[in-house]
Amino acid sequence: MSYYTHYKEKRGKPNIMFIPLSRSTSVMMASSYWTACFSFMLFLFISPAFGASPTALVAPIQLDAATSLYTMKLAPPSPSGSSPLMLDLDNSNLWVDCVDPAPYSSPTFKPLLCEETAACAAARSCTSNICGPSSCYDTCSVVVPYPACNNYTCVSWASISAIKWTMDTAVWRDTIAFPSTDGRRVLSKVTIPEFAFLCTDKTLLKGGEGKLPPGVVGGAGLSRAAIALPSQISSKVPSISRKFAYCLSSSASRPGVIFFGDGPYVFHPDVELSGLLRYTPLINFSKEADSYFIQVISLSVAGVPLPIDSSLLTIKRNKTSRTYMGGTRFSSSVPYTQLTPAIYSHLISEFEKAAVARGIKKTHPVSPFDLCFDASTVSLSTAGYNVPQINMTLKGKGKSKTEIWQISAANTLTLVNRDVYCLAFQPTDEYESRSIIIGTYQQQEAFFQFDLAANRLGFVSSLALRRTSCSNFSFS
Repeated sequence: MSYYTHYKEKRGKPNIMFIPLSRSTSVMMASSYWTACFSFMLFLFISPAFGASPTALVAPIQLDAATSLYTMKLAPPSPSGSSPLMLDLDNSNLWVDCVDPAPYSSPTFKPLLCEETAACAAARSCTSNICGPSSCYDTCSVVVPYPACNNYTCVSWASISAIKWTMDTAVWRDTIAFPSTDGRRVLSKVTIPEFAFLCTDKTLLKGGEGKLPPGVVGGAGLSRAAIALPSQISSKVPSISRKFAYCLSSSASRPGVIFFGDGPYVFHPDVELSGLLRYTPLINFSKEADSYFIQVISLSVAGVPLPIDSSLLTIKRNKTSRTYMGGTRFSSSVPYTQLTPAIYSHLISEFEKAAVARGIKKTHPVSPFDLCFDASTVSLSTAGYNVPQINMTLKGKGKSKTEIWQISAANTLTLVNRDVYCLAFQPTDEYESRSIIIGTYQQQEAFFQFDLAANRLGFVSSLALRRTSCSNFSFS
């Protein structure tokens, strides 16, 4: 079996290289494998006492203005050192380029061997491509520099969701570290030994050259998978709950923040967000088990409901194509929220009508946007631009039947030049199965908690309305 399995998709017909794998196929295979192979391993390698029993870990997350992607940093002695990792909601693991510019070396660095745990030995019955004939294979059967390969190691997929490249590679483990927090400030550093992660060579990052933030050395997977950061952290540090929360800053010069574990989540000037969270269920979809889905019930512009076919808002199997269509997915790699054309056309039509009624003058569109306005006719308010309000009605969690996500005015328009604002939404392309993909621009300066144990998403629509921002957590 070849060591490399990767592909690249561009707008238009996918350009398949080597073994063709759809995004959902690679995610599903990785998820099912690691559920079987690592649940026991995570239990087996629970680290010793952590002293003060931290309830949350914290890290800064940074916007790269050129790519609109976000990165986060672990603390040394993590394999990534102090270099950035791409924030990736759809990725099932932590992976790092262990070869370029020099082979990674650490006294506690060692492979996860197939025969080492009962779980990996039991996985030998697996017959999928990820396992090979015996759940692992000789990754050194081709000329690949150490330590990106090792004979008889467990293997999994490293991927870059932003460019849809995937690569199978060996699994290793070593110590990683995060600062702990009481929700208000950074406390002492917590080191977590025996943390499973993937080692790649430079091939994967080379595939994203020019399309990724500068200096990135790997990816930080935040999915539900057993080997992803949220589950692995909570398994190894029992005092930390299986949840994470983040706040994406709109500024490339001031970092936002990600928390692993419980609140409080306190931002200057003493704004505590955990008590303000409203909840909607996280929808499980086995074909894309590593992605986060929510149930949107309706959308409205300036209080007017859009005439949307409700079947587009639920994931259903298309009997003709035999593919699963519809539904709403969160993304960390799509900058602007994308809507299937049947929804998108209603959004821009109703938004244009409501904006013109307010005296906002339409102007020529500026690529890649379809609806733009004369900046001199757009007034400002304390919450951003004084434009028609876009609301998403979501399924409620618990006693509440519905919850309203009010997309803030600042997340509705984007300034493309000094004279033009554009509606910051885009249509999906013909190859996208989901009806709505929530982009990072609409997530900026809001707060989201992914509670994997309770299977729910908590959110605060706008920090600006609370007189704070995502960059107001104290790292000093």
